[in-house]
Amino acid sequence: MNIQGLIFVLAAFCCKFSTAEFYNVAIMEYAINTNFSQPSESILQENTRNYLDLIGDLVKNHSDPALDLIIFPESTLSPSQTISTTSAQLPDDQEVLCNSNGSYLEFLKDISCASINYNTTIIINFTEKEICQAGEGECPETGEIFYNTNIALGTEGTIIGRYRKWNLFGEYAKSKPASLDLPVFSIKNTSFGMMTCFDIQFGVPAFNLTRDKRVENVIFPLYWISELPYLTALQVEQMWAQEFDVVLLASGASLPRTGAGGSGIFLGKEGTLQSEILPERGTRVLVHRVPTDKSRFQTPYEETNSTITDELALDLDDFYMLVDPSIREHNSVILNTSQERVETTVCHGEDSNALCCDFNVSLFLNAVDESLSVYTYHLVAFNGIRTFSGLYYGGVETCGIVACLNQSVESCGQRFPNYSQIAWPVTFSSITVLGKFAHSAQRVEYPTTLLSSIRPLPVKEYTWTSQTGAGIVEKNITLLKPQNRLLAFGIFGRDYERDWDPIRSPPSSDSITCSVTLSIFPLLIVVLLNLRFRYG
Repeated sequence: MNIQGLIFVLAAFCCKFSTAEFYNVAIMEYAINTNFSQPSESILQENTRNYLDLIGDLVKNHSDPALDLIIFPESTLSPSQTISTTSAQLPDDQEVLCNSNGSYLEFLKDISCASINYNTTIIINFTEKEICQAGEGECPETGEIFYNTNIALGTEGTIIGRYRKWNLFGEYAKSKPASLDLPVFSIKNTSFGMMTCFDIQFGVPAFNLTRDKRVENVIFPLYWISELPYLTALQVEQMWAQEFDVVLLASGASLPRTGAGGSGIFLGKEGTLQSEILPERGTRVLVHRVPTDKSRFQTPYEETNSTITDELALDLDDFYMLVDPSIREHNSVILNTSQERVETTVCHGEDSNALCCDFNVSLFLNAVDESLSVYTYHLVAFNGIRTFSGLYYGGVETCGIVACLNQSVESCGQRFPNYSQIAWPVTFSSITVLGKFAHSAQRVEYPTTLLSSIRPLPVKEYTWTSQTGAGIVEKNITLLKPQNRLLAFGIFGRDYERDWDPIRSPPSSDSITCSVTLSIFPLLIVVLLNLRFRYG
C-alpha cells in the first residue's frame, strides 16, 4: 500500500471512530393540545401532522451531522379521555408499518415512513390496544386491554423496541402489563432502554435497566407534574441520572398551568448537558451531540449566577406546582440565621426506626429591605409513608434544608407569589447534610437540590458521597460554592418495601408500620383538576 492510500485509510478510520463517539439526539418539550371541544380523532391527526412537521424541519436543519434519535413526550400524541377511538394495535412481528396493508392507525404508518425517509429512530408514546379473549384471565368483558406504551421506530420503519408503562399514575382506564418487558436496542454501538414518567419513582424498572441490563442510556417520555420542594421535573431528572450514573433523555409535555414541563439531557454523574422548562405552554426542541462514553466527556459548566437565576425564576411565577403533602409531618428546626455556623441533628420516626439527619451550615446575613418577602429556612427530616396525590403511597426518607414562607413547617415548599418582591439575605457559605439509612436492595437515596429558578444546582457545585458498612449506608451531600437562591438542598430517599397502591393492590391491615400522610380529600380535588387537563 502506498503512503497516500495508508493516509486515506487512517483518515477514514479516525473519522469513523470520531463519529461513533457521539450520537445526535433531538428531544421535544411538546405543547399539549388543550382544545377539548375538538374530537379526539381530530386531535390525533393534528398532533401527527405537528410531529411530522417537526421531524421534517429538524432533519432539514440538522443534516450534518444527521440526527440519530428523536424523542417525543408522554400523552401528547393522542388524548387519553377517549382511548377507544385513538388507541392502536401493534403488529406481532417485524412488520414495516409504512408499507403495511394491515388495519393499523394512520399515525403509526406515517411515523414509520418518517423514520425510513429521514433515516432516524423515532420514539413516540400512545395508548396501545390489545385484543384478548373476553372473560379469560385478566381480559375484561370488552375483550380489549389498553396500555400506556412507548415504541421505538427504527430506521427501517419497524418497531425495534416496545415498553408498556409499569407504574401507572392513576390511569385507571389502562392496565399494568402482566409481565415486565424491557427492550434494549442499540444506536452507534451504545445501548438504550425506556421507561415512562412515574416509573422514575420506583425500583422497577430502574434497577432492571441499570443494574441487570446495564443500559447506558434511558429514554424517558414524561408528563410530569412538578412538586416542591423535592420533586420538580429537572430536579428529579438530574438526581436520578446522577445516582444511577446513566444518560437520561427526558422528553416532557408542556402545560405549565397544571405543573407540566421539564426536559433535558443528563449525563449521569457528569451532570446536565442541556435542559429546559418553559414558563408558558409551548414546544421547544433540544438538539445535542451526546457522548457514547460519558466518562470521557466533561459537561460544559456555567457557574450559577444570581442575575440569571432571578430572570429564570421571575418567568416561572405563574407555573403551577404541587407541594409535598407529607411536609406537615416533617420534623424541623428553624435555621437561626443570626449565627454564622449551625451544627445540629434532626430526627424523625420511632426510636428503633428513626432517621437522623446531621446538618453543618455556615452562612452570612445581609441587610435587606424589610418591605420585601424573605424565606425562612427549616432543617427537616422525614421517615414515613407519603401519598402521591392520593393515587399511590410510597416510603420516603428525607433530610434537607428547605425554604418556607414562615416559621411553620406547613409553609415549607410553598413559594411567595411575586418573585420581584422577594429578598435573599441569606448566603450559604457551606452546607453538609448527612443521613444514615438502612442498607437495602429495596432502597435508594438521591442528592436533591433546587434553586429559585426551579432548576437544580450544577453537579460541580456540590459533592455526593456514599459509604456502606454494618448494614448502614451513609449519604453525604456538601455544598462547594456559596449560594443565596436556595429552595432545597439535601437527600431524598425512597423505601420501596413500604409502597402500596390503594386501588390496584390494597395493603393488608398490618403492612403499614410507619406514619402515613392521609390528607386525601384536598389532594384528590387537586388531582381531579389536573386529570381534567391530562386525561379529560
